[in-house]
Amino acid sequence: MEGDRPHVALHAGTSGFSYPGWRGVFYPEKLAGSKMLRFYSERLNTVELNGTFYRTPAPTAFAKWAAETPPGFRFCLKAHRGLTYSGAAFDKVGLAAQVGPRLAEMGDRLGPVLLQWPPVAHPDPGLLDAVLEALGLAAAVEFRDPAWFAPEVFGVLTRRGAALVVTDEDKWPMAPAEQTAGFAYYRLRRDYSEPELQAWGNRLGALSGDVYAFFKHEPEAPARALALLTAGRA
Repeated sequence: MEGDRPHVALHAGTSGFSYPGWRGVFYPEKLAGSKMLRFYSERLNTVELNGTFYRTPAPTAFAKWAAETPPGFRFCLKAHRGLTYSGAAFDKVGLAAQVGPRLAEMGDRLGPVLLQWPPVAHPDPGLLDAVLEALGLAAAVEFRDPAWFAPEVFGVLTRRGAALVVTDEDKWPMAPAEQTAGFAYYRLRRDYSEPELQAWGNRLGALSGDVYAFFKHEPEAPARALALLTAGRA
């Protein structure tokens, strides 16, 4: 019965939006780069931005993005690489305490912040806990070493209300669908057929709460995200 289905708010989009190669496929041929975000946000309801991995934008950039998108649109920003990719001696916790307030300036347009641990980073639940506490934002955490998929790590994520990212990609391990937060975060990086997209739509539509799903930055990615939104609502 319809009333028995869990409530799910599916947010589907792509990793980035400003790609000239998408003209003639997703964007109109002559669309200016300055108009891409508005066009994108009129069709999809979220975007994952990788540029914030290298530098944190100024508040004026956040305000501009917000002005170009509808109220329900969400930006999922990849946290600065210093938080996870820097050496052992680097003050990751101190940086998290600086980055968190700056990203929070995005206001209600900010979705979960993506933290990505590289494959060379071995499990350190204490550091993970301290970084998430200092960041102070809803976070989605992607691990590229499967050794992180352990009860102690899941406990830290649950305590901090952070989601375990499920990444579907050949070269990285897929995390278990461990519910550690009130939202879920999926990174779908393959070349999916229509039946496969329908299957993902059914899977994500069966979850509860906010669900974020992002496709790899390929010309076909926006169409896949639109198909996922359609399948998730079916």
